[in-house]
Amino acid sequence: MTTTMRTPLLSGAVLCVVLAASALAADAPARFNDGHDDPRTSYPVLSRDGDGACTVEVLQHGFDSFDPARATLDASRQCPGPWSKVVLVLDGKVKGRQYDRIGDIEIGGVTVLRTSTPEPSRQGIAWQVQKDVSDYAPLFTRVQPVEMHLGNVVNATYTGVFDVRVALKFYPVAANHPAIASADMVMPLDGLHEDGRDTVGNFVLPGNAERLVAEVYATGSGGGCEEFWYYATPVKKDYFCRAEQGPYREVQVLLDGRLVGVAAPYPHIYTGGWSNPYLWYAIPSPRAFDIHPLRYELTPFIALANDGKPHALRLQVAGLTEGREGWKLLPSLHVWRDAGSTRTRGELVTLEAGQATLKNDVDERDENAQTLQSRWQHRFLARGRVITSHGVVETTVERTLEGRVGHRWTKVEDGDDHLDADWRDRETITRLQRGRKDSDTNDQRFGLVGGIGTRDVGGQPRLTTIISIHDDADRETRHGAMTSTRQTRDRFEGNAGYFTKLARDQRDATASTRQDYRAANSDGSCFQRTLVSRNGRFTRDDSADCTKTH
Repeated sequence: MTTTMRTPLLSGAVLCVVLAASALAADAPARFNDGHDDPRTSYPVLSRDGDGACTVEVLQHGFDSFDPARATLDASRQCPGPWSKVVLVLDGKVKGRQYDRIGDIEIGGVTVLRTSTPEPSRQGIAWQVQKDVSDYAPLFTRVQPVEMHLGNVVNATYTGVFDVRVALKFYPVAANHPAIASADMVMPLDGLHEDGRDTVGNFVLPGNAERLVAEVYATGSGGGCEEFWYYATPVKKDYFCRAEQGPYREVQVLLDGRLVGVAAPYPHIYTGGWSNPYLWYAIPSPRAFDIHPLRYELTPFIALANDGKPHALRLQVAGLTEGREGWKLLPSLHVWRDAGSTRTRGELVTLEAGQATLKNDVDERDENAQTLQSRWQHRFLARGRVITSHGVVETTVERTLEGRVGHRWTKVEDGDDHLDADWRDRETITRLQRGRKDSDTNDQRFGLVGGIGTRDVGGQPRLTTIISIHDDADRETRHGAMTSTRQTRDRFEGNAGYFTKLARDQRDATASTRQDYRAANSDGSCFQRTLVSRNGRFTRDDSADCTKTH
């Protein structure tokens, strides 16, 4: 839904992929009319009907309250393994009037999807989410309870009910499609609960664990300051989002009180965000439809936790003001076991967790051009050994987080807000065993440049939002003498405007948006797709095998 606030305050979060392609508009309308096309993203389709997958229908539900939908999954009986890939497919429909709503799907207590909804038209829209959930394959080998949470309010004003259908598609093993190489166990935390600003739970690690990874879905949401944490300023008054440490945020994992992992959260923008849902009706922002989990390599710390006793895992958001809420942290643990032993041994060799360095420079002298320049960095290093039945494995984790935010705003209500921000999260995991050195480097760089402003046009206030988003990653994996790489580039550009004080059919709303996505692998395979929309109608949808241009 729309808002007349000058601050980017609308709640929600979304996960979606390509729906059945509608015809492109030969001539886009001059402004938004009564409806708009179903939302799409530029990401590749992971599953199609008739592609040989075995399908299990998981649940179907109309979400009109905060009650979860529940079901029971018995996938291995209906689609016996082994599997080469598992894809979750969510199909949704909604019509009427409704905010964007955040949700998640849990299987066996483990979150496998964090998502939210697009905002509907009066005529109604449909969308589809596809996610590769192969990493959760151990969950599908036995009967599991399923819960989907998608809290929604339906009343005389907000009429939209989200009709959702969820299915899992299992792909068989073939000569060129090997079995999934996932963890041996994927498990939730016991007694998971919120402890003030933190989220805490317990776990008992198998005695023969040889690799351990934590996964955390981290989202600031709910329409308050922390949904737009990257806008936070350390000023003491006259701004909607104030925080002592400004826009610095970092999601940390602590094992029995010891810092064991750090990660940079992604600045999600949902389909009502930045005060302008017209900007996101056709093409949502990157990751809004697929909220990626943060991953933490905890293998160096196995020797501290494989004693058969319960251990506490605490998740916290550094930089969050004391007493403030607004973050949801959903964790799970992925465990690889040593099949040749009942107990591994080892030691934590090195831990250099340190503290983040943070510098906030604020200039409030001019109320029409207040500025903040914020920079921070955090370096983390951990090294540990695990003695297994196949030798000693030494694992080193090196991770560097960097952030930069340039922010300019005015004290004037319905004034201007401009942001120029970049983040980098670079992690290298190195494993040394019997003289062989393997490594995996994941270098993520993301950020945005944009602004929200209101101007008087013909005696009426008109709000305009302009934004450019980049979301890039380079991954390099080395196994001995063999090296493989994957490069992804995701770009969104858009601008949208509307009259904030007029009735919906008089707002003269306009928007132009574009998304370009490209993924290239070292084996020569490449995919790219471009989407362009104008005033809610798609004018371009091109996808191609870009191998020749790689």
